Amino acid sequence: MRAGSMRERLTFNELTETQSPSGAVRKTWTPVYECRGFYKRSSPVYDKDGVEAKELYRGETIFMIVRETSQINANYRVGYKGFMYEIILITPVHSDNTLEIQLRKINE
Repeated sequence: MRAGSMRERLTFNELTETQSPSGAVRKTWTPVYECRGFYKRSSPVYDKDGVEAKELYRGETIFMIVRETSQINANYRVGYKGFMYEIILITPVHSDNTLEIQLRKINE
């Protein structure tokens, strides 16, 4: 990973339950960790007939690379450029001490 390539700001949110004075329990996503990441470009895969392989590529699925840390887990949601994403997969890359995170956009 080249120095200065992690330019995207990511906010990791955790689901927390808070209780209002009236006793109602409310579930909210609260920020717990912020870091910088690298947007890994992905492109559609086409077969020999020119048909897009949708199981390999979807427009709402993105890949981000962040520095390796123990503060990130698969139960978090990620805020990126005004959208919320759920974490599908976290893959450690031991050769350069990073994590490759696969994210899916959430329609909320």
